[in-house]
Amino acid sequence: MQHEDSATIGPFVVRSRLGRGAMGAVYLAKSPGGRLVAVKVVRDELAGDDRFRARFAREIEHARKVSGAFTAAVVDADPAADRPWLATEYLPGPTLQQAVDEHGPLERAGLRYVVAGLAEALLAIHRCGLVHRDLKPSNILLTDNGPRVIDFGIARALEDVSLTATGNIIGTPGYLSPEQITGGTVGPASDLFSLGAVLAFAATGRGPFGTGPVGALVHRVVHEQPTIPALPDGLEDLTRRCLTIRPDARPTPQQILDTLGPVDPTGMPAANTLLAPHPVPPTKVEHRPQPLPAHLQAPPPPQHLPSGPTNPHQPPALQRITDAAPGTTFGTTRTRPAIIAVIALAFALLCGLNSQYASEANQPLLALAWLVPCFVAWWYTITRTRLVLRRRVRLRVAHTGLTVHRGSRSGTAPWSSVARIRITGDQTRPWLVVWFEGPADLPASARRHHGGARIYPIGHERAQTRRTRQLTELQAALTWYAGRLYDRNP
Repeated sequence: MQHEDSATIGPFVVRSRLGRGAMGAVYLAKSPGGRLVAVKVVRDELAGDDRFRARFAREIEHARKVSGAFTAAVVDADPAADRPWLATEYLPGPTLQQAVDEHGPLERAGLRYVVAGLAEALLAIHRCGLVHRDLKPSNILLTDNGPRVIDFGIARALEDVSLTATGNIIGTPGYLSPEQITGGTVGPASDLFSLGAVLAFAATGRGPFGTGPVGALVHRVVHEQPTIPALPDGLEDLTRRCLTIRPDARPTPQQILDTLGPVDPTGMPAANTLLAPHPVPPTKVEHRPQPLPAHLQAPPPPQHLPSGPTNPHQPPALQRITDAAPGTTFGTTRTRPAIIAVIALAFALLCGLNSQYASEANQPLLALAWLVPCFVAWWYTITRTRLVLRRRVRLRVAHTGLTVHRGSRSGTAPWSSVARIRITGDQTRPWLVVWFEGPADLPASARRHHGGARIYPIGHERAQTRRTRQLTELQAALTWYAGRLYDRNP
């Protein structure tokens, strides 16, 4: 058996491996006293990073301060082991992500119960002087005794190493606060923004900023208004206040509890009673074999995975970006300039014929008047034809680096080879320019910009509104993936 799949981790006997996440592998294990626990073992790259070990040890101590009534309590940990590990208690019950994906949005009573429980959990966390930093549906368990918040402190431990390396942000786009995306001060109010996004998801099955590529999601969080559903009992206004871009305008957990008033837990002991009475119908009927007898079944896997492995029900846009996220792709097009070139050419020929007819009719002023739009149309024909003849460029921005396809050539540059990246030019002809640490095999324009390689023309062939949108989405993707390498100065 391989080292990472060894039969024991500390005092715990491994029953099975559950999967992998951003931090490492997660195992179902049993304590010496027979309790089921979930054990997260750090992957090799992080285990060899002294900064991560130090941060990991501090976050374990912080997590121990928070009451287990609101989080998955830390059972044991060894940050000094060859492969540091963390064991948390097993909490039966689905995650909020799984519950909504499988059964549909929560009903009215379930929404109030979950929101009140999360506000109470954040109140306990913030009273300890701590911030969760990655509150999202897959980090919330619906247990028989109310919702529990899991993966506490993991995002911060990973973020410390990631920021040191490339400036990447750890978290889930669509649930992170604007200040986490833009590099502002992260505080308790950041968790309240995430709570508002979670509330919108629980009520509708969709996040308030929709789905899509990381760049688009990040752009919407920072620059656009969220989609907030009509909710009862003042929850709509509460969601709107949580999702405001100004941290000081968001409510505190205590204000949320005061707004909700008493929440009666009577009659709501089981997680499935929180769900709406009309579940989402399955898309297809599957044959389900009869279950094995109880004594032959494997033990049920815990529904919480600290810094969990990928949830099979979780949409790709909501995955942690360190889990091989797809990145964001941008591309040029020839369709629009080709259409404009054809129309301009036809108009230029028409104006030329009219000018010729006017000249033959001894009307020189009218002939001259037709020449002016003729020259303008020829100018449009030539400039748009140049865009049509230009090689197509496709740019991919991901956590691993930049990939460029230019005509028949393509190349990839990891972030470790990039010294600086910047957007230059005016609003009509912006370019993405990259400066490398050394030689790089990345197809680029022959023209250089102060020693940098011009690798992507941003929306040159598009209308102004679409060019502006692509520009802002590219800026958001660079802020997310390139971090400190991205020079935002104009």
